[in-house]
Amino acid sequence: MSPINTYLYKKLEDLPFGIFNIMLNYSKIHNVRIAIVGGYIRDLLITKIHKKQFSNFVDLDVVIEGSAVSLAKFIKKNIQNVGLCLIKEFDLYNTVELNIDNVKIDIASAREEIYPAPGFNPSVIDSTIEADLKRRDFSINAIAFEISDNKVHDLFDGLDHIKRKELHFLHSASVKDDPSRVLRCAKYASRLKFDISNASLSQSQKVINQWPWKYSENKSSIKFPPGISIRLRMELSEIFKNDNLREIIKFLYEWNVISLINKNIQLSSKFLRGLHWTQRLKGNILLYLLKNSNNLKIECDRFYINTKERKILNDYLKFKNKLRIDFEKYKDFSPSQWTKFIESNFKDKDTIKLIICDGGLLWKHFFKWLFIYRHIQSNKSGNQLKKEGWFEGKAIGRELRRLRYIQIDQYKK
Repeated sequence: MSPINTYLYKKLEDLPFGIFNIMLNYSKIHNVRIAIVGGYIRDLLITKIHKKQFSNFVDLDVVIEGSAVSLAKFIKKNIQNVGLCLIKEFDLYNTVELNIDNVKIDIASAREEIYPAPGFNPSVIDSTIEADLKRRDFSINAIAFEISDNKVHDLFDGLDHIKRKELHFLHSASVKDDPSRVLRCAKYASRLKFDISNASLSQSQKVINQWPWKYSENKSSIKFPPGISIRLRMELSEIFKNDNLREIIKFLYEWNVISLINKNIQLSSKFLRGLHWTQRLKGNILLYLLKNSNNLKIECDRFYINTKERKILNDYLKFKNKLRIDFEKYKDFSPSQWTKFIESNFKDKDTIKLIICDGGLLWKHFFKWLFIYRHIQSNKSGNQLKKEGWFEGKAIGRELRRLRYIQIDQYKK
């Protein structure tokens, strides 16, 4: 075996729960080919070549020329000394998710994917390990170790690209088939400190400049391939939770593909400060990125923005319009007037957070309401007012609000 084969074999043989040997036994019993592929192989090679350390093993991708379900059940039956082992089947693409004591193994039957049109979900047919590698996003993620014969499959020079720290799409239609691959490219550029290749950058720019693609149009609406929306939101959600969002947005902007999200995004200090505060306040990051789009309805349709999120955007825009028309009216509001205005007009705290993070002249009043004013209560309770002779429920409510507003106006840091 080559040094790379030997290195990978030794590392994979040490996988937890004896998984490697269990899969090797299954391969021999059923005479089927099984390979470990994707991120775990990539990270092992990066560790060897660049001495970069990754977190402990928690995720494994496996491809089998056969039944993914059968292999998963075989693993579950033969592992020992584990507390919990769960199998979740996904019939659409014949895949299985196996969770063993918080270790996740994704097992897929080898398949070939055919995209009927840009951004659509692909149709799939059973195929070989080699064909399965061709459907992947980057060359560095298309390296496989076939456990049945200890063979490394590297059809797209992924090992060389790892050595050069470059990100390469697999083929000329990669972005056209799935534009979320551009987001993943920025994610890996940030995580791995790799550079996008010239060919991949050119492909991204060429395709994204035609974005968004229409797949049907009539007089009243424009609809987008549903696969685009789902994949974009899933990729963005992972980035929001786990990655350096500021750096990823910076890459997309510098690569001239920011229109994949919103072409109006500018890397100004105001925008970056708002992005920082959106994350810090745990606001809705996607709404912050979309808020100044030229056509919010189309963007909301494209990103599957739900009814609640649309209301947040609409309330934000209504306030911006009110502020533009009646700024003089609002600028001298007292704390209690701001409290009454905010609580009468905004039902969702994410709207408040969006206004705060957008900046502007009056954001501090919303900030103070969020962290101070809304927590201040009347200095008397309803029971106390009843003892003082108040009887009518509505009158008690009005008096409690009046007393609360007094407390708010008297608040001092």
